[in-house]
Amino acid sequence: MTSIPPESTTTGLVIRIDARRCHVEIEGEVHLLVPRGRLFEDRRSVKNPIAVGDRVRVLLDAEAGGTIDEVLPRRNKLARSSAGEGTREQIMVANLDQVLVVASIAEPAFRSQMVDRIVAGAEREGLLVRIVLNKVDLEQDLTGATTGGVLPSEHWANFYESLGYTCLRASATTGVGIEALRERLCDHLTVLCGMSGVGKSSLLNAIDPELKLRVGLVSVRGRREGRHTTTHTSLSRLSGGGHVVDTPGVRNFGLFGLDPREVAELFVEMRPFLGTCNFDDCSHTHEPKCPIRAAVEDNAIAGSRYDAYKELLAEAKAGHL
Repeated sequence: MTSIPPESTTTGLVIRIDARRCHVEIEGEVHLLVPRGRLFEDRRSVKNPIAVGDRVRVLLDAEAGGTIDEVLPRRNKLARSSAGEGTREQIMVANLDQVLVVASIAEPAFRSQMVDRIVAGAEREGLLVRIVLNKVDLEQDLTGATTGGVLPSEHWANFYESLGYTCLRASATTGVGIEALRERLCDHLTVLCGMSGVGKSSLLNAIDPELKLRVGLVSVRGRREGRHTTTHTSLSRLSGGGHVVDTPGVRNFGLFGLDPREVAELFVEMRPFLGTCNFDDCSHTHEPKCPIRAAVEDNAIAGSRYDAYKELLAEAKAGHL
């Protein structure tokens, strides 16, 4: 272990947070450090002043261990409304290169609106988004009229790729898509985000067995809702290069402090129509001569995406009352 001078200042990378103690990687070694109390003085709008992925300035002490003095400026973040209360911003990860939105085709069932919410959160920060449709080994009996008679993963992959998003079909059980995912994670800092039980940790273990992340079986109830296995957001170094952040499963993904006028910008297929409505303050929900509404009626904008837009718009309006 590297010797620590009696007192020294340096910078490090936050890789995990337990209560008010942070695991900080400094020159390849992990130190358990306590943040200065002043970092927690103003928590009216932000739930966690320090997030995984933050670069921090720390004061190391050979006897006391050390403290975090400052959070360095972030280049971006993936954030949502704080779980349960919804009155503050909860920063999930900072300083990202890309977001992998993971959704399972079955056990639990695919929910496009959850995918759309997380994608909107990434779009808000200008983050690169890729969508992973997991557990494709479970879908052989899931073809139906709603997917045009094709496999659901193929249907949804074609749909999101038509919007410009890279979409990967994967299975940790059979190995489908694992090599493609491994290539896209190399030399990047990537967060995996999705519902409980969609298989984020299992995918990461298949990509890099050295991670040895804890996984669990999906319960009968969890086949619909999923079950938490990952309990902490944690950053891990990949043996092939790069870092990944495994996050606890989310049951909801609200966007904190969202301006109602901002919502349509988060949906790529709506952007070409913005500024062409009959009313400058058009909400695209009920006004006449709205090109976005017309595009929905003509199936140029998918009903599932429009529903996700209306939900986020309603939440944004409620937050601005």
